[in-house]
Amino acid sequence: MRLSGKISYSLTLLSHKVGNLKKTIGCIATINSTDELTEERLQNLKRRNLHKKLSIIVIFLIVYVMLFYCFPPQLIFSSTTTNGGDTGAHNYIAKFYIEELFPNFKMTGWSMGWFAGMPMLTFYFPLPYFLMALLCKIFIYNISFKLVTILGSLILPVCLYAFGKLFRLKSPYPEVASISALAFLYMKSFTIYGGNLLGSLAGEFSYSLGFSLVFLFLGTLCRGIEREKFDWLFVINSLLVACIALSHIITLIALLIIVPSFLLVKKSWKTAGYIILVLVVGFFLSSFWLLPFVFNIMWTPPMRWTSLESMKSILPLEIIPAITFGAFGLFFAVVRKDKRMVIAIWSIVAFIAVFFSCGSGRFYNARLLPFIFMFIYLLAAYGLNYFYWIIVSVLNKFKAKEKAYRFVVFGLIPLIAFVVSVSIIAGDPPAPKWARHNYTGFESKAGWELYDSVMKYLDTLPEGRVMFEFDKEILSDFGTPRSFELIPFWTDQPVMEGLLVESSLTAPFHYINQAELSVKPRGTVAGWRVPARDYKKAMEHLKYMNIRYIIASSPEVIEDLKNDSTARFLKEIKPFSFFGIKGEHNFVEIADNIPVRYKANNWVWDMRDWYLNTGNIDSPVLFDNGKEDMENFQEIDKSELAKVPKNPVANKGTIIYEKVENEKITFKTTGIGQPHIIKVSYFPNWKAIGAKGPYLVSPSFMMVIPTQEEVTIVYGKTPSNVLGIILTNIGIAILLGVLILNLIKYLKARKSKKVGSF
Repeated sequence: MRLSGKISYSLTLLSHKVGNLKKTIGCIATINSTDELTEERLQNLKRRNLHKKLSIIVIFLIVYVMLFYCFPPQLIFSSTTTNGGDTGAHNYIAKFYIEELFPNFKMTGWSMGWFAGMPMLTFYFPLPYFLMALLCKIFIYNISFKLVTILGSLILPVCLYAFGKLFRLKSPYPEVASISALAFLYMKSFTIYGGNLLGSLAGEFSYSLGFSLVFLFLGTLCRGIEREKFDWLFVINSLLVACIALSHIITLIALLIIVPSFLLVKKSWKTAGYIILVLVVGFFLSSFWLLPFVFNIMWTPPMRWTSLESMKSILPLEIIPAITFGAFGLFFAVVRKDKRMVIAIWSIVAFIAVFFSCGSGRFYNARLLPFIFMFIYLLAAYGLNYFYWIIVSVLNKFKAKEKAYRFVVFGLIPLIAFVVSVSIIAGDPPAPKWARHNYTGFESKAGWELYDSVMKYLDTLPEGRVMFEFDKEILSDFGTPRSFELIPFWTDQPVMEGLLVESSLTAPFHYINQAELSVKPRGTVAGWRVPARDYKKAMEHLKYMNIRYIIASSPEVIEDLKNDSTARFLKEIKPFSFFGIKGEHNFVEIADNIPVRYKANNWVWDMRDWYLNTGNIDSPVLFDNGKEDMENFQEIDKSELAKVPKNPVANKGTIIYEKVENEKITFKTTGIGQPHIIKVSYFPNWKAIGAKGPYLVSPSFMMVIPTQEEVTIVYGKTPSNVLGIILTNIGIAILLGVLILNLIKYLKARKSKKVGSF
């Protein structure tokens, strides 16, 4: 039985092989008899592929011609100092990073240039400045700065094309997505939220970079979930998370809102595990910056943004065509049960829900609008994609002429790109004009000679803090109302006003000073109330803040300063008059009265009461951090802040000398055991050697109590800095481990193939 079974099996196997051989011979004969037909098909296929590639090239050519219409290369590669809106003020941040941080292999540090000192790039986003520093190895500074400010806008069409390709959405979806990037970038219904050209030109180029990278990440994550392997794609996904975090915190928040939608597309524990690991490793890589940001946010002025509530914000007129096609996209996605569009649908619904659930506070809901608009465009691209294929199928069904068919297949999408471009130009977009204003730079403005002479004069003066009277009309002649915030960019002088308002506890109190001094003041701390003009109070506050110079421009302030015996006229460069404040200008002073302590839920807002009464200046208030050494000071409640009780310091000592550097303050004193006010913004990274403290003292400075004559205060690392660096190194080690293991696996597989073939 066994023998007969084996024979039967062998015969069956032989018959199968013979049958297969006959089929092969038949196929060969068929191929040989139809060589000409096959060759023709191959040629047609090659021709169609060529036409398809040419179509994509034409589309991107149109898209980038429109982008270069906004950013002419001759303008970007000119050696002018960028200005305009907030963008101009970013020059000081970039200069500080390139000159102070990058050479020392640091991403954050302390700057004395703005707001009586601030933790530079601890609460703002370091990646763009890191890229500027790298580009400075190739280009001059001004060109490097410009290239990074437009980078987010330039890569968005490519990122959206990659989004479509990586999601395996059928062509021409990726091409239409890249065209939608153009429509989004030229949107003019919003200017300061980020993402579009106007947002980047207003100074939100960090947001624009993170915004573009989010869509690239979503595509790579989709492929990573398909593979569910820890390989080079896992490495890319993790790096992109870190880059998004280091570009802008809002884009990171948006990413975390979007990512759960992938679990609706592919429901499995492996998918969830892969996503979690990508986010964790990405978090590790950026922890050196993220952890200090999170743990130290309490040491920043709490902004009280008033959130948008109107539906009109979500439905500007220019988005209506995209909403129409988006409705068709939604219909086709539901009918075809295409889960890939769940990402866009989820994101639109989730962002709108968050938008309307936000109240006043640090988070400004308008920053989510760019994501809502972009996902509407992506859904519209899906609808347009299906209209395209409906037209193609109709042409096939009715056997349309070859020329008509070819035009639709290869020419329709480039035509759409062209029509979109013409429509944008016909709408007279403000972005190109704004770009020319920004990138022609300070040097091309009508007020350049005056501005340059002001900066050159300031640079001749002994170093000291500068306070300028704010007048938007005069300052705007230089290219941006923030022109004088760049005093530390052009000179060695620190200035009290700066761009990164949310990075320094001193900022809100500076704007009180500005309101008290200026005829036309500005207030940039959201929700912060400033008083009416009061010159006497302004001078008391400026002296307390250790201001050495005042730049006045209005007749009223100039007259007040000329009549003030404590002010000294220095020079006039019309319309500006320069004054010096008489007396010693010390950063370290022994307090006149023993401090009291105060338990605060909101230190900055409560200290407003203390600061507005200039009679309190010699009566310091300590932030009660709950530690034992606070019990040595008398406690007061909120009702006493407006008029603090005085307890004079007996036998006040003297300061023998002081030296203030960027991240180091040294002084010698005879007042051992007495409270010393350090007129530099408080931050927990400062550590005292030879003294107790530093403590946070009213309104935003540091206080130490020396235990010896020589005292040194250095800017170091907090536990969150140390832990962040450790986690970042762990993240790097994980990625290196993944790459090495995959390389070993690849080499083994390659070696086994060679052995086998041998």
